[in-house]
Amino acid sequence: GRLAESRRAPLPSASPPPPPLSSARVSVAPAAMANIQRRPTLEVPIPDPKDLPSPDPSPRKSCSPTPKSRAHTDFEMHWEEQSTPSCRLLYSSDESAELVKARKAAYAKLKDLEPIPELSYKPTAKFMESSKEAVLHPLIKRANVLMVAGGFFGDEGKGKTVDAIAVHPAVKIVARVNSGENAGHTVIGPTGTKYAFNLCPSGVLTPGKRNAIGPECVMDPVSFMEKEISQLTRDSVDYKDRLFVGNVHIVGPHHKLLDLMNSWKAPNQSTIMGMGPVHASKAKRKGLRMDHLFNDRADARRRLEADLFDYHGTLKNLGITEQELYDKAKDNSKVQKHVLDFILAEDKAEYTFSLYDKYVVNNPQFPPRADVSHMLRQAIKDGEKVLLEGPQSYWLSNAAEKFWDSGTSAHTCAAGMLAASRLCTTGVRPVVINIHKTPGSSRVGSGANPVAFVPQDFWSKCDAKKDDFYSMSMDWRDVSKKFFQSIQPNGIVEPQEYTTKAGTYDLGVAMAAASCIHPAHSEFGVTSGRPRVVGFFDCVLHAEAMAAQGPYCSISAFDRGDDYDEYGVCIAYVFNHPEGKSMVSNGRVFENGTIIKAGEQLPTQAILTFCHPIIKKVRGWRETPIFARSEWWKNRNAPIEMPEPICELLDIIEHFTGAKVISIGNGPKGDETIYIKKKGGGGREGKPEAKAKGKAKAKAKATPSPDAKDGGGERRVDPEDGVAYTFEELSAYYTGKYKKKAIAEYWESECSVAKSGPKKSKASAKGRR
Repeated sequence: GRLAESRRAPLPSASPPPPPLSSARVSVAPAAMANIQRRPTLEVPIPDPKDLPSPDPSPRKSCSPTPKSRAHTDFEMHWEEQSTPSCRLLYSSDESAELVKARKAAYAKLKDLEPIPELSYKPTAKFMESSKEAVLHPLIKRANVLMVAGGFFGDEGKGKTVDAIAVHPAVKIVARVNSGENAGHTVIGPTGTKYAFNLCPSGVLTPGKRNAIGPECVMDPVSFMEKEISQLTRDSVDYKDRLFVGNVHIVGPHHKLLDLMNSWKAPNQSTIMGMGPVHASKAKRKGLRMDHLFNDRADARRRLEADLFDYHGTLKNLGITEQELYDKAKDNSKVQKHVLDFILAEDKAEYTFSLYDKYVVNNPQFPPRADVSHMLRQAIKDGEKVLLEGPQSYWLSNAAEKFWDSGTSAHTCAAGMLAASRLCTTGVRPVVINIHKTPGSSRVGSGANPVAFVPQDFWSKCDAKKDDFYSMSMDWRDVSKKFFQSIQPNGIVEPQEYTTKAGTYDLGVAMAAASCIHPAHSEFGVTSGRPRVVGFFDCVLHAEAMAAQGPYCSISAFDRGDDYDEYGVCIAYVFNHPEGKSMVSNGRVFENGTIIKAGEQLPTQAILTFCHPIIKKVRGWRETPIFARSEWWKNRNAPIEMPEPICELLDIIEHFTGAKVISIGNGPKGDETIYIKKKGGGGREGKPEAKAKGKAKAKAKATPSPDAKDGGGERRVDPEDGVAYTFEELSAYYTGKYKKKAIAEYWESECSVAKSGPKKSKASAKGRR
């Protein structure tokens, strides 16, 4: 959705969830539990393609609800037209009162903090609009393993970059190598149909691409067939020759029920997809893998029954019966029918294997199986390129030490993806493209989040819903202006009140709620509908992710800045324990007033819980909206130098994090991306690299090689810096970084023949990058 046509137009209600693919759930009376008979066989219906819902129309084919201009349009929420104002978010509520008290106490200690020198940094770099061919394709050309990884806490918008790489003709295999159905992405097919995938790689819709689901992934075969493969069979997509499933770990019904029982008092805080329990089974070397379904069933049964000890033990520890579990599961819309039926089954192992026989072993629609690790290694050996799709993100990985106790998936960082691929690290040339999102960087789940507008658990404490935010009767321009004005010269946010006709609220609560319901943000969970916690761009965490995964970065949703007068970037934290306690992480002592700057040693989230952001304010760009369908952007004289406020924000992010931003998002559609290059090699790292490049190429001029391939002095333009060089000059710089053959291929395929004109001097070569 986008800004409303009229400031009085009521906002549409949330769309209802799609109907389930399986048949209606069985209602079981308590007395019936005792009469359940052992079932020798199980009839599990597989959806017929003609019975499935019609595919959603593609957003690329639908008319955009966006007005012609992205200039400011108020979107005041009229609570009397929407719902009764919620008292849970009011300033006087117990939850808000507790929050306000804590904020005021912290501000009293931090208001006189001396401004750190970094707040005075003056961004000067300029960024030019470029093209996918000039920015992304050279990265694809030089690498043979490409990884798209989340740079924050998920929901960053990785799909655009994945799709842009997957369609490149040199990329032959697209693979998911870890995690499970708790990750998701939307892919637009060649006919414009929208597909929602969890484990299926995005290249499955592209003829000529091989797609693989690797052995370290976890799969519920029933969900996989009903939710994902059913979409392909519905539309007669021929996937049998392009989708292969490895020896994945099986997510059983008991894993999903363990997930429910582990969040017994707060079931809405879990996806009920069994991720934690199935990874625990992996670590304990229990449970089933795909190969077990096709081999000796007696051995597989012993393994499954051993894995069920945790299920029965948790029932006992909670002091609940299976009937009580069934009743609670039945009322939870996230619990699927085959999981409910598992509770009712007397012989649970027999039920489970009957289920898998129907959906996998004896199902001709199940994709072919393969040794995915061998497939990937063979592709690299044959000179092909591989794309590894990253699920979740760096900070949601259980391997991320700083947030280890709130991680949701195992090793979803780039290093974990490479390890899960089982590729030989000495034979690959990896490139990682990290994805972030701003304005409105978001996080779901529990854990520390120093840059959030409200504490990470605040919405769940208040049981906040979308309608509660609508009822607050806020004006976006007013609340955002007052919020950013509350940032003091030392970068500390002063707690203030915000009053509307619906009541008085904490200003941070109002800003967080207004961000969620802003039509260009719409920060609510796709499945759960719960509001996400949003906040500032976090340079401290981003610097750590860049140090671990490499500098290349794409930032989605940048066009949201079209409707900001000001925005803020967190460039450091300050530690402040409410009781004055000091804490220790990896040998460093953190006391009240300790500053943690981007690039410094980062503590664990036990300490980050008590950290507050130090914010550097930047300007918005309301007068130069970059939204892809705005009149200003459509009428630009492309390629343009990006508007000055955008350049300032990009410069700050690159300066403090070591990132190299290659693209920014300017709309929700797959092709609404702006590829960018830094103008003139400005910035913290550009000048030294340009100088080294100039020296290397100048040296090559003085010492020509006898086997020169420059065609008698032919000059070609290096798309990396737009300067024309001979092959010898180009080779002198890239030798040592890439093999001779790769440099020669780059010269032939990526470097265009320079138009006739004056040759570039050594001085000009040094100044370009």
